[in-house]
Amino acid sequence: MVHIRRVADVIVDVFAKILHMKNNTQLTPKVPQSLPRGRHGLSREFVRTSQRTRLLDAMADLTAEKGYVAVTIGDVVARGCVAKRTFYEYFTDKEACLIAAGEYLAGEVAEAIVIPHDPDMPLYHRAAATIRGLLQTLQNHPSYARACLVEIWAVGPTAIKRRLEVSRQLAQLLASLSLDVTRRQSNARAIHETHALAVISAIEGYLFRVIYFEGAHHLTDHVDTLAQLATGFLNVDMSRLKVE
Repeated sequence: MVHIRRVADVIVDVFAKILHMKNNTQLTPKVPQSLPRGRHGLSREFVRTSQRTRLLDAMADLTAEKGYVAVTIGDVVARGCVAKRTFYEYFTDKEACLIAAGEYLAGEVAEAIVIPHDPDMPLYHRAAATIRGLLQTLQNHPSYARACLVEIWAVGPTAIKRRLEVSRQLAQLLASLSLDVTRRQSNARAIHETHALAVISAIEGYLFRVIYFEGAHHLTDHVDTLAQLATGFLNVDMSRLKVE
């Protein structure tokens, strides 16, 4: 039972870290384009969440449309229908705004990885279920997907470092889930975090090309190909690979 508890704790810990980022940038459903003028009876929490959400949506949309470098804070506040001074209540600059958008998306991606996890399923079926959820999540957020997987590399060192940290946390999550499978399947093999990071990086590279050349709306067309790719990488026994 100690082994099982440790596996579960690792999964919960990593998932909690990623969800913490998402909760700090939680979006509200059906956010209005602007709030009513004058006395409206809406709570301060609703107003602040609405403003922040519209700024994140605007940043993601504009970055996806014309690239991060071309986006100005004036563009963001105009698209989000908020005052410029309101922008600075939430973010120090446009880089911080895009980083926050990426952290929201990271939480959505973490859920897509964890929710379909079934340790009793064969590897390919587990990979396919996870890939399907991942691609559907990104396709549901096309502007966020392009902004945070393609345009993010033009932002700057802080954003890139944060983006790479998200990849590392997702790799920890994947390694922990593989360890969870070993307690249910005797022939299963857990993967190291480094191995998991290689898998995550390969998937991210594939997604970059699809989003860049085809657009995020075509992501779910690639479920089978990516599931096969992920299964192949996960099946590699790193302990048997030797440099001649």
